[in-house]
Amino acid sequence: MDPLSQATLGAAAAALLSRPDSVRRAILVGAVAGALPDLDVLIKSAEDPLLQLEYHRHFTHALFAAPLIGLVVAAFFRVAVFRKSGSWRELSIFAIAGALTHGFLDTCTSYGTLLYLPFSGHRESWDIISIIDPLFTLPLVLLTVVAFVMRRPTYARVGLGLCLAYLCFGVLQRERAETVLVELAQKRGHTPVEISVRPSIANVVLWRLVYRSGETYHVDAVWILPWREPQIYPGNAVVAFSEEDAHLLVSEGTTQARDIERFRFFSQGYLIQSPNDPMVIGDLRYALLPNSTLPLWGVRVNPWSPGEHVKMETYRNPSESNFDELWAMIRGKK
Repeated sequence: MDPLSQATLGAAAAALLSRPDSVRRAILVGAVAGALPDLDVLIKSAEDPLLQLEYHRHFTHALFAAPLIGLVVAAFFRVAVFRKSGSWRELSIFAIAGALTHGFLDTCTSYGTLLYLPFSGHRESWDIISIIDPLFTLPLVLLTVVAFVMRRPTYARVGLGLCLAYLCFGVLQRERAETVLVELAQKRGHTPVEISVRPSIANVVLWRLVYRSGETYHVDAVWILPWREPQIYPGNAVVAFSEEDAHLLVSEGTTQARDIERFRFFSQGYLIQSPNDPMVIGDLRYALLPNSTLPLWGVRVNPWSPGEHVKMETYRNPSESNFDELWAMIRGKK
């Protein structure tokens, strides 16, 4: 998720283990430890655009790395900040607690996190919250700040409780959205062999529904709330981009062929050729509008330069009409 959410959750987790006389130390240490794993964004290459995608949410986000990151943060604060207050043991506990929250929170989103390295290279995603969600972040920020100012860990604990409740609500919403997807596919006479249900940006009421029947992906959106009738926003269908398609586009064994497979792993297999440009291979998991088949990003291949790396393409310039349509969907309007 965004850095503010990560830092604040780390701070609140550390405050959970603190006392009134140590809560400020806990919040500062936990915030740094909670945000630090995202320094992996500095791993990048001008020649290889996929390197940053490949190593974001990689080893720094794995469970095994959290204690190591925590100890580094604790050592920094012990030497540079809290020389006369706070024991090494206390600071280590705060920092490790903060660091542990990072991978778990990212896993709650749909981007994909290598949580189980080095034992598994699976990109875990629980698909229960957007990568940015003010309803999750703002109450936690407010209550953690109050805990810091008033030296009362209880406020941070209440914030954590609200976060947990919100994530549980996201699980219920995801399950309801998945039920809608299955019913929608059945009405069309389709048997899904692969499904994806993910919240749209900044909310858990509007969900992107993607399923594959045969070699075709079908994309729709649904607005759902408890005790309310779901509002379905039909989308379009697009052909899946298979490994055979990749071999037809670029020669097997070339740099670009390997890059396509790297991008396939990053996108958890949800690849299509962009509806607007057949040279762009898009990640179908994300779009500006949740019922759109136009991806937010993709890679541009060049069959005439197979030894070069692919180029990244992004489509993140929402028009006013797109924003109005998205806002109407979030409110459950037609």
